[in-house]
Amino acid sequence: MEPKIHVLQEKDRLPHDFWEDHKWALEHYGDLREKYADMWVAIANKKVVAFGENLTDKKEESICREIGRSPVTLFVEGQARIL
Repeated sequence: MEPKIHVLQEKDRLPHDFWEDHKWALEHYGDLREKYADMWVAIANKKVVAFGENLTDKKEESICREIGRSPVTLFVEGQARIL
């Protein structure tokens, strides 16, 4: 039996703006680290729209309603961790 391959439908794909924000976050990670070390950040339209020790589902839903899509969320580490 061959495995099923799931092809994402257009409605399932993340919008181009999401990936632009993701790229921006990676390019500006050093700056984010200086301001938001050890915090979660939400990024939309190439700027930080929320940050804190945690980003609740409620806050993320509020941002989604405001911008019409999911924001990029990531944890900004204050220092490198080697495991």
